[in-house]
Amino acid sequence: MKKLIVTSMLITACTIGSSVNADDNVTSKDVTIIHGTSTADGKSQIGERILEECIVSLPSVNELEPIVNSGSQYLKEINGDPQKNEFVKTYSATLEINYILYQKVLIVVTTNSVKGQEPVMKVMEKNLTQSKRFESSASDGDLYAGRSRREYYFSTPEAASNDVKKRASAWIKQQASVTCKK
Repeated sequence: MKKLIVTSMLITACTIGSSVNADDNVTSKDVTIIHGTSTADGKSQIGERILEECIVSLPSVNELEPIVNSGSQYLKEINGDPQKNEFVKTYSATLEINYILYQKVLIVVTTNSVKGQEPVMKVMEKNLTQSKRFESSASDGDLYAGRSRREYYFSTPEAASNDVKKRASAWIKQQASVTCKK
């Protein structure tokens, strides 16, 4: 009996809201929803989708100049000699490559509203400054200490500098496929 009453109330609510417009011979129905949820809060959402991306310019491998740092460490059993335990000057190097990244993006703005509204779309182009940092890896060093757990170090600034240059130049060569063709 309760189902019948609820169903008849729903049908009555739907038919009460209908009307006929005599001017256009079009029927527009205002439907009353008894239970429902809505997200018509008027908030806007902004989404961004990358359409195109490439690197505008990269430095030449010959132009790379790393920063070399030095430090002093007490090492035991240097290069496998059990009698050689002393303070040694060790080196590390860092290199930062700055470049410009070109992006073409599609920006989509949607609004939650009662009346449906088409999203606003706009294509924008932008240039972004990026940087990539490289550090020398001591595991490629020419000096080691310890017996069972060896640790490697660079004994000259040139060795640390060459290691970080090698890493950076490999990355630059890998980026050749994503440089801008314009």
